[in-house]
Amino acid sequence: MDTVSADLERLYAILSHLQIQPGQGHRLSEYTGRSDWPERGVYFFREPGETRSGRPDEPRIVRVGTHAVSANAKSTLWGRLRAHRGGRDGGGNHRGSIFRLHVGAALLARDKTELASWGDGPSAPRSIRDAEAGHERRVSEYIGAMSVLWVAIPDEPGAGSARSVIERNTIALLSNATSAVDQPSPGWLGRHSPRAEIRASGLWNLNYVGGSYDPAYLDLLEAFTSS
Repeated sequence: MDTVSADLERLYAILSHLQIQPGQGHRLSEYTGRSDWPERGVYFFREPGETRSGRPDEPRIVRVGTHAVSANAKSTLWGRLRAHRGGRDGGGNHRGSIFRLHVGAALLARDKTELASWGDGPSAPRSIRDAEAGHERRVSEYIGAMSVLWVAIPDEPGAGSARSVIERNTIALLSNATSAVDQPSPGWLGRHSPRAEIRASGLWNLNYVGGSYDPAYLDLLEAFTSS
C-alpha cells in the first residue's frame, strides 16, 4: 500500500469514531440550532451515491470545511452549517455560502439551465432574490440530503489554528487533483461544475486541492476525535 493510500485509510478510520458518537452522521436537513453543537470545529460532508473506490458501503468525503479562521472572527460551527443548509422553509442564500454557490452552479450546468444572476455580486435586490428562490430550494434539497460529521476543536480563531491545519491537510489528502485514490462516481454532480478545481479534485472545495499534506496532522486530528 502506498503512503497516500495508507494515510487515507487512517483518516477514514479516525472519522469512523465520529460516526458512532451520538448525534453524528445524520442528513444536514435534520439538524437544527437546538442540536448539541460545539462552538467551533471542522466538518466533513458525505454525499448520497458517493462511495470510496471499490467500497460501495463506505461513503466518500466530498467537502471539508471550518469557520472563524481569521483573527477575531465570530462565526460558529452551526452558523456555518446553517448557511450551507439554508432555511427551514427550503430557501437559502448562495451569496452567504460558497458551498451553495458551487452546488447551484453545477446543477445549472448539468441541467443546461440559465440563471445569469447566480453568483453575481455579494448581494442582490429582492427582485433578483425572488427570481433565484426556486433554484435556492433545489440547492437546499441537494445539500440537505448530505450527511455530516464534525470534530469539536475549541481553539481561537486564526490562520494557525488547529482547525485550519486539519482543514487544509485533509483537503489535500482527499484531493484527486494530486492522487486519484478515491475517485468520484461517473454521475457525481461535481463533474458538471464550471470550476476545474472541483472537477479535478472530486471535492466541493477550491482551496488546498492542489497542495501537499503533512501526514503528522493525522495525529492532531486523532487527538481531537478521541478527547
